[in-house]
Amino acid sequence: MSSLLNIGSSGLLAAQASLTTISHNITNANTDGYSRQSTVQTTAGGLYTGSGFFGQGVQVDSVQRQYDQYLTGAVQQTAAVSASDSTRATGLDQLDSIFGNGDNGIGAAMDQVFAAAGDLANRPNDLSVRQAFLGQVQALAQRIDSMGTQIAALQSSADTRITQDASAVNARLTEIHQLNDRIAQAQASGQPPNDLLDQRDTALKALNGLMAVSAVPNNDGTISLFTKSGQPLLVGAQQSRLDGVPDPNDASRIAVRLTIGTAPAASTQWLDANALGGGSLAGALTWRDQDLAAAINQVGRIADVVGAALNQQQQLGVDMNGNPGQPLLSVPGPAVKPAATNTGSASLTASIANPSALQPSDYDVQWDGSQYTITRLTDHTSTSSATLPATVDGIQFNAGATGTPAAGDRWRVQPFAMAATGVSAKPLAPQQVATAYAVGIQSGATNAGSAVALNFAVVQGPAGTQPMTITFDGAGGYQVAPGQPPTLGAPVYSGTYTPGSATTVPATGNINGWSVRIDGTPAAGDTFLVAPVNPASDNHNALALQGLANAPLANGSTLAEAYAALVGDVGTRVQGGKAAAQVSSQLASEAVTRQQNVSGVNLDEEAADMLRYQQAYQAAAKIIQASQTVFSALIAATGS
Repeated sequence: MSSLLNIGSSGLLAAQASLTTISHNITNANTDGYSRQSTVQTTAGGLYTGSGFFGQGVQVDSVQRQYDQYLTGAVQQTAAVSASDSTRATGLDQLDSIFGNGDNGIGAAMDQVFAAAGDLANRPNDLSVRQAFLGQVQALAQRIDSMGTQIAALQSSADTRITQDASAVNARLTEIHQLNDRIAQAQASGQPPNDLLDQRDTALKALNGLMAVSAVPNNDGTISLFTKSGQPLLVGAQQSRLDGVPDPNDASRIAVRLTIGTAPAASTQWLDANALGGGSLAGALTWRDQDLAAAINQVGRIADVVGAALNQQQQLGVDMNGNPGQPLLSVPGPAVKPAATNTGSASLTASIANPSALQPSDYDVQWDGSQYTITRLTDHTSTSSATLPATVDGIQFNAGATGTPAAGDRWRVQPFAMAATGVSAKPLAPQQVATAYAVGIQSGATNAGSAVALNFAVVQGPAGTQPMTITFDGAGGYQVAPGQPPTLGAPVYSGTYTPGSATTVPATGNINGWSVRIDGTPAAGDTFLVAPVNPASDNHNALALQGLANAPLANGSTLAEAYAALVGDVGTRVQGGKAAAQVSSQLASEAVTRQQNVSGVNLDEEAADMLRYQQAYQAAAKIIQASQTVFSALIAATGS
């Protein structure tokens, strides 16, 4: 009788436990991170009698969650990759919007400058045309400055995001640390605290959304966390800390510092995107350090190249009053930032030596005690030099006049960031546009040979304007002497020429450095006169300004080609970033689906289980009722 009652009671309690668990599942069907739970029931065993073993009912051993650590790990890993790609893709969309309007881009502004130079060549004495040219130069400077400033603002936004994400990582680590403590205490009872484990998995997934982590389970139910590169984040009671702080190599930007342990034994490490491995923090670092850095460096390089080209050509000519041309654009030079860890007293400067050789990159310069190593950061190509100055990629690196470097001292050189955000037009008057060369060339009236002078251009200067005569000897030689006719016997310069090839006469004495191509064959005694021209009407320098549009000024490319390469690079990054974000998002979604197929709550299944355990509960109640009936019958029989 007692056995029947006990068996019915055990069945009733087991059905009740299952119904409680099913109810918990149903109410948490939409709870993020919740894993379906189920009761683990086992037989209570049998009692031996002479007639055999009679069962003693059922017992509930535990409540388990439907969980697969590999599927859950895949969810966390893909979440890290997806968050990184999504953050970068969102940032690239903002960068793309800066370059999206071709009509308002740098390329269109450069085209308008060269078109205005063409108008100058047609009407060099028209002040309104000169003013229009200066207006286009100013518009180009404003366009470059606006684009560079917008990119710099995005860099500042990325710094803010990095700081916020680092703080969010700390909050998640604290949450997981606290959950570890609660889980360890609860698990000491011998039963798994399923809801706490789900909460920790949810927090771990959120942490992976910020940075990729590796979780290592411990025997007490807790987990230890490490970065993908192996640094400890949470081990036992020791919790590390991430901070967004000024970069020791460049205080103008934020770097991620990992502090392990507590003072005075704390150690620090610096984490880049590769060390982080994924998450929005890595995505923001990649966007800032690769995509935005490439964009602002390319914009700054264009500013340097176009500024140097226009200024140099302007200075080769003379203005309306015959004065040497003044620079059209002001372009800031490279920025040099010493590392905060430097212990020596040496300084470093940098300047643009050859604009046509510039590469769109920042540089690190390090002194190891015996030599300087200059590293281009885009591809980590290094150049070593025992002393400075040294010229790399068109940039001259110079040591300060005083001070001594210490081994390990380093400097970050940014050749283009300031140029991209600080270019401006010089305040020139229309009369100051140098449309003319100081001198021109014409053939002698009595020349007997077939030689003609073509492509005359001033390549140095302007220097003096005293008339100079080129006299050919008929045997492949020539001399340049002052006067018309020249003062023979005292040439200022002499040389040989090859018909059809350019002959360059360097600036010396009263000669402007110029070049000319002699076609045909000059007879002995034939001359060409290089003499001053009317600066108000000559258009040779205006033609040269216009010709800059087709000159290979940017490392073998024209300015238009360099800008097209910049736009193409941004477009490629945007499309690649979007594609990567779509793929990783799909992989993350598929990982969640696979995990939910195991751990998710299916309401139809829960409803069916509820009916099943309802019936089991009712059946167990019937057993108890039957035992009570039998017991009552026995009492009645005994009483009679």
